[in-house]
Amino acid sequence: MITIILTFVLIFFTSIISLAGDISPDQKYSKSRIKSLAKEYVNNNLNINNPVMVDIDEDGDFDILKFNDGKVEYYKNTGSLDKPQFVLENKNFDNYEMRSIFPVSIPFPVFMADRDGDLDKDIFGIVERNNKSEIVYAENTMDLDHYTLITIILVLLIVVLIIAIV
Repeated sequence: MITIILTFVLIFFTSIISLAGDISPDQKYSKSRIKSLAKEYVNNNLNINNPVMVDIDEDGDFDILKFNDGKVEYYKNTGSLDKPQFVLENKNFDNYEMRSIFPVSIPFPVFMADRDGDLDKDIFGIVERNNKSEIVYAENTMDLDHYTLITIILVLLIVVLIIAIV
């Protein structure tokens, strides 16, 4: 039940959020492309559970953000798009810090990539159902940068946890 609530909240709220970025229209990602990349990124060399994959350094591959004890860790992809290799770049990315009595984590892996060539990053969630991975997609329609999105995700996680407790 909590997974369904978290999935709904993430999709609902991220459907109104956009990540501005320097993306060329030829860097579009379909659900099938994300699914083909997912195994390499989700089973990353650092054993990070439920990472957020986004091209932070805008070099054409996905990097990892790990939400850890109210902070965001940034892991740079030093490999390629199809064969990623991650190294810790910043243990406290952009000095994010959130204090909460509730544990803060992402409920499932998330990719942030442009699906439709409109030059903003959309959200792809990787949800496990019946022992199969499914890609859940949400179009982002506002023009916010990825730093704002990270803050919003952290706040939404607290709201979901409060709802789950009540």
